[in-house]
Amino acid sequence: MCGVLGISCSDCKNQVFSKLMTCGNDLCHRGEQGWGIATSDSEKISCHHQEGRLGEGITEERARELAKKQQGYIGLAHTLYSTTGLDKLKKQHKYFQPSVASFNGKPFALVFNGNIYDFESLKQEAKSAGWKFASESSDTEVIVSLIAISSEKDIIEALKKVLPKLIGAFSLIVLYDGKIIGIRDRFGIKPLCIGYSNEGFFLSSESCVFYPLGAKHIREVRPGEIVVINKKGIERYIKWTKETSCRFCIFEFIYFGRPDSLLCQNRSGYYYRNQAGMLMAKQNKVDADLIISAPAGGDIFAEAYASALGIPLRQGLFKNRFGIRTFMAERGTDRRALQRKKLHPLEEVIRGKRICIAEDSIVRNSVAPEIALMCYEAGAREVHIRVFSAPIRHPCFYGVDMATKEELAAANLELEEIREQIGADSLEYLTIDNMIRATGLNKEDLCLACFDGNYPVAPPRQ
Repeated sequence: MCGVLGISCSDCKNQVFSKLMTCGNDLCHRGEQGWGIATSDSEKISCHHQEGRLGEGITEERARELAKKQQGYIGLAHTLYSTTGLDKLKKQHKYFQPSVASFNGKPFALVFNGNIYDFESLKQEAKSAGWKFASESSDTEVIVSLIAISSEKDIIEALKKVLPKLIGAFSLIVLYDGKIIGIRDRFGIKPLCIGYSNEGFFLSSESCVFYPLGAKHIREVRPGEIVVINKKGIERYIKWTKETSCRFCIFEFIYFGRPDSLLCQNRSGYYYRNQAGMLMAKQNKVDADLIISAPAGGDIFAEAYASALGIPLRQGLFKNRFGIRTFMAERGTDRRALQRKKLHPLEEVIRGKRICIAEDSIVRNSVAPEIALMCYEAGAREVHIRVFSAPIRHPCFYGVDMATKEELAAANLELEEIREQIGADSLEYLTIDNMIRATGLNKEDLCLACFDGNYPVAPPRQ
């Protein structure tokens, strides 16, 4: 999961950089490990990459310097969430996105969200054509290399040849020859949408980025579709494959997507979380004095659940707003210790009470035990856990950092064993059926692979 963004301004006086910074800030929840911006005047491409959260450590003076350096009316931005190896940043320090190369004598830039696998033969194809890889593990560079070595004269024709070779899930935005080109895989697993304002057109992982610049959400890029946008607007739509269907990642609704983003078929993150809270209230009541959220992922679930049950909702855990999203921490991070830095229990709220904590999901079960312990230490009489998604029993191969069955709590433990590991008085998950109902979509339109093992794209060869 990363954040991708493209903007084509009809009249922004070559100041697209500042707009990318503004809108890109609303994609930081999709990646905090690194960021990059590429801008173009249709002739040359200027690029800046940096570690950390987008805009982190950028003073006003530095921002002015970058804006002056990165002139242009069209550009891309990317926020990085690493899912490769123990520390993708250190392994690929020189390969942040946007990635820049040349096609048919002109520069192009590319940003990518997703995961491509079983690509060794594609790497060999690129190497045989003379491409020298900067990274041995970057799926993004494989895509870039295949476009760069293409013998086609038109970039759309080149993409039509490259895209069917990619195994996995992806959303791409390519900047080339004064245009931005949005692309989704044939199942539409990863999000990508189109926006419009008086100043230009947008492509983005999420619609929440449109609001700061007064842009409106038009629609999603459809599965298997290529959308070409030039300075004047949408130039054309092309299907790169006839074999398409919607299998949108349900985890976007549960955790990744912002509540204010329209994610799939005009359903928002808020819609799912509110519905899931109400459905949990019908599925499982709890005998508690207070409902509290594991912030911020559990906030809307907690509100809806508390309202439906008629139990008071209170802020029992205070979140340090400068803390990182625990799930997105690098592998090897002590997530339990990180919770102590990120969350502090409010003892005057919790002490002597039977509390129920709302959690969006449990993956490795490395966080919930620490939260429960903090609440007991703060004087909670009972701690109950309600999880507003089903048990995650299968790995994800599409760009979510849970790639092995061994690391998944529900793949290896029974419900009672997970409850004991947490140390809670009770534990309940939302059922798969209620999880699907909460989206407002048909089951056939969703990727539920991490819950039911039904993969729309075959898993990697072992």
